[in-house]
Amino acid sequence: MRHSWLVAKRWYYAHKDTQEPLRSLFRTDPPSPDTPISDAEFVALDIETTGLDPATAQMLSVGWVVVRGTRIDLRTSESYIVRPSKDVGHSASVHGLTDTMVGSGQDWGLILDKIVDALRGRVLLVHHAGLDKTLLDRMCRRRYGARLLVPVADTLAIELRRRRHRHHVESDRSLRLPALRDEYGLPRYSSHDCLADALGAADLLVAIIKSSKTRTLGQLLL
Repeated sequence: MRHSWLVAKRWYYAHKDTQEPLRSLFRTDPPSPDTPISDAEFVALDIETTGLDPATAQMLSVGWVVVRGTRIDLRTSESYIVRPSKDVGHSASVHGLTDTMVGSGQDWGLILDKIVDALRGRVLLVHHAGLDKTLLDRMCRRRYGARLLVPVADTLAIELRRRRHRHHVESDRSLRLPALRDEYGLPRYSSHDCLADALGAADLLVAIIKSSKTRTLGQLLL
């Protein structure tokens, strides 16, 4: 996503009928690709959903943590169970969230407000961003009238670019978050817990930055 295009789109939607708090986010400048890594801030985020189709999936839980440069600020970590409008279905076998558990969850709109607030002046960081970003876009259109126009860093895409640069691409399985954490010598953790996966992506980003010649934010963005 080109920075100039992102700035123009945010300005446009900030002056339309976009609802708060997304309008306030659009009125702030997104981080520049020239920002030194030491000054960049990320919101590492993970979502558990009712399925893998972003057109129909609903959020069941979400967790995030802020990364400042190469420092993970654990004080900023948050996680929530979200109440969907349909049954969990077969997805319970993946994330362990049951209808009973999510039935007492938070309203999705209120949690989306918190996510948008957290992203002000920051980059969205996700491992394999496609589903999560598309879901957030759909939720933002429904609640605020515009999609989530923020810079995005995807640890899977970053690692894939590095491997292609070295003419070394393995199977998709080797690009999964647990496999990449193993490759970088990071400790194992319980996957399919949204906060654990968000922390896992944050940890992986820090390891990638420290092992590479990454100097500016633009080297990490989609």
